[in-house]
Amino acid sequence: MESGPAAQIKEALAKALSKPTPKVKDTQFHPKPALYNAMVFGSQSAVAGVVIAGLRNALSGRNAGFIAPIGLFAVVGASFALTESAVANQREADDPISAASGACAAGFLLGLSTRSLPMALGTCSMMGAAMGLHKYTNGMGTREPGPPAEKKSFFKPNAVVEAVKHE
Repeated sequence: MESGPAAQIKEALAKALSKPTPKVKDTQFHPKPALYNAMVFGSQSAVAGVVIAGLRNALSGRNAGFIAPIGLFAVVGASFALTESAVANQREADDPISAASGACAAGFLLGLSTRSLPMALGTCSMMGAAMGLHKYTNGMGTREPGPPAEKKSFFKPNAVVEAVKHE
């Protein structure tokens, strides 16, 4: 039995090349705290509103008002989080429908800020469709990998790796 650096390297390679245990996906639904999510997301959105209001006032030639953007951002963020959490809890599933309904509620409030019902319905449908599609596709580049056989056929191991693996 070898006990030098070569043995340690072989052992490390064998450990690295051994098949990992598959991760079991948790399929049980865990309820979301709707009011907590609304308060947290609303306060984070209010901070974004402060930044936007500051930029708006600094870049415009006149004082455009400071409170309106802060309140609008806070209400839109809170309504998104509250609606998404409430729909997910009611349906007992965290899926694209709950995300789309939250985005629709937020978009409706954004449209109402223009005092136009067609604008409210349009932003509701546009934001709901965009968020639902984003959730349905798991976002950009965050899809889970395919089956291991597909990955194995794509990445062909070289002869050195196979020799160490079979020792």
